[in-house]
Amino acid sequence: MALKIVILCGGAGLRLWPISTNNLPKQYAPILENKTLLDLTLERVKDMYDGKEIILVCNAKHTFHVKASLEKFKITAKLILEPEGKNTAPAIYLAARIALKNDDLLIMPSDHMIRDNYMFQENIKKIASLTSFREWITLGVKPRNPSSAYGYIKTQKEKSNLLKAIKFIEKPTKKKATEFLRDNSYYWNSGIFLGKSSMIIKSITQFAPRIAYECENALKTKKISIDNNEISFLPEIFSKIPSKSIDYAVLEHDKNIKLFPLTCLWDDLGSWDSIEKLGNQGSKDEKVVEIQSENNFIKTQNRVIATIGVKDLIIIDSDNATLIAKKTYSENVKKIVEILKKSNNKNLVESTYDERPWGNFKILLDSNNCKVKKLSISPFKRISLQFHNFRSEHWLIVEGKASIYLNGALIEANPGDSVDIPQGTHHYVENKNNKELIIIETQLGSYFGEDDIIRIEDPYNR
Repeated sequence: MALKIVILCGGAGLRLWPISTNNLPKQYAPILENKTLLDLTLERVKDMYDGKEIILVCNAKHTFHVKASLEKFKITAKLILEPEGKNTAPAIYLAARIALKNDDLLIMPSDHMIRDNYMFQENIKKIASLTSFREWITLGVKPRNPSSAYGYIKTQKEKSNLLKAIKFIEKPTKKKATEFLRDNSYYWNSGIFLGKSSMIIKSITQFAPRIAYECENALKTKKISIDNNEISFLPEIFSKIPSKSIDYAVLEHDKNIKLFPLTCLWDDLGSWDSIEKLGNQGSKDEKVVEIQSENNFIKTQNRVIATIGVKDLIIIDSDNATLIAKKTYSENVKKIVEILKKSNNKNLVESTYDERPWGNFKILLDSNNCKVKKLSISPFKRISLQFHNFRSEHWLIVEGKASIYLNGALIEANPGDSVDIPQGTHHYVENKNNKELIIIETQLGSYFGEDDIIRIEDPYNR
């Protein structure tokens, strides 16, 4: 099967807040049995991969997470790195332009759950035997309940095993969804598409000309990495691209669309209710204690959660926020997210724990005057050569041996040693040993945001 696989990794996934944040969207978070949703997606397509057939579209700031998943499966991919998210229509247009003109593309999100990988692959093979991909092929899912969380597609039977898609419906009311459930011509919109790259470019150009035009402008100034596997764009030009979904911008208008009914279980995992229905995804160890409580879904990362006399609740505890919701109400997390956005609440963006290409850090204290982090530098890794405009730093070595660069000087530091890094000083720390390096970093100044990291040279090309 000569399909080129395109995986869209740019979504924010904030309906799974507080575990999913802007800095760590749901596709990169270990939500299901310590696997990320991107891991599960790569597992699904690995057998369809021939070494040169995967394109991933992601936000540039999440490149490290994508590379980590690719490394797990020894998959080489071409990465389209967006300076900012622009929804699925621009992402698909860019992928089709980066692909060869006659490539047949399988385009899929990175954050959905499909239970049977083998059956999914068989479905794709079946589609390939039915079409030459000169029209959009969308995969539809037979509704299992009157959900108002999904978009719907109305279909019409034709002679082939492909149905004609005649209308796209945005998330309907519960009443409408109940009517659709009774009508065999309606399917859930899975967000998975197939089509020839030349057809996709032509369709988007016809129905979303502004998107095509601005994407072409961005492509004129694109940057390509030395190994030809990373494509990035100038932020000031990329920002002009309209942000629209492929459904809204194109598919609701194009009449050249067929639907293939997917024959394996699918879920877009768009809410904590949908995660709960998968079963066995909550925390069941010593971190959860329940007395006179029943039918609760509890997921905690670190803290002990104890309940008395409650039932039918969803409780999600992350390192910086806790969500408590009645079951069937978790779709309303988006309303909480909107409130947090309006108030610029950092709990929407930040987590006290974050992974980086060099290791990870955990925020121990965050006040107006001081920020304290625990840095864990992996063996044979280093941070970028950088400086800060608004803060100074004090490093205390707790474990391991640190090789520290300060304005041209090299310092070797052992446990118990400390180093001051004045504001504006060019610096980095490197772990040249095979054991983890632990540093307590104390920041003092007027601003402690991550955007005050001014990189002069970065081994990870951020």
